[in-house]
Amino acid sequence: MSSITPIGLKCIIIDDDRVTVFMSKKLIHTYNENVVVDTFQSGLEALAYLRENPIAPETVILLDINMPNYSGWDFLKDFEELNMDCKVFMFSASIDTQDIEKSNSFDKVQGFISKPLTSEKVGQLFQNTNN
Repeated sequence: MSSITPIGLKCIIIDDDRVTVFMSKKLIHTYNENVVVDTFQSGLEALAYLRENPIAPETVILLDINMPNYSGWDFLKDFEELNMDCKVFMFSASIDTQDIEKSNSFDKVQGFISKPLTSEKVGQLFQNTNN
């Protein structure tokens, strides 16, 4: 499959479900093997990494909502303070319209992606990075 994804594009997956992370990473690399994918099982781990490693505006973050001790919502509140320019997509099995509405209240959130990730969703995700 050809791709319009910029060379050096990075994707950060923040999700406590190892199977979801594994399958998502595999799908992203099937779409474009050059995408650098970093994964974190906790938003706190990801936040610590981001504080030390600024990211490019083309970076895509896939953020799970429901994680123990520190939710995706907690991450978003703290992430906003970092003032980084990138695209965040909520990545959840939730179909609760309140979650979708709440995600729209954060400036950095570009959309809501329902699990599981599919090839079509990956294509749309990376096409959105060029807008």
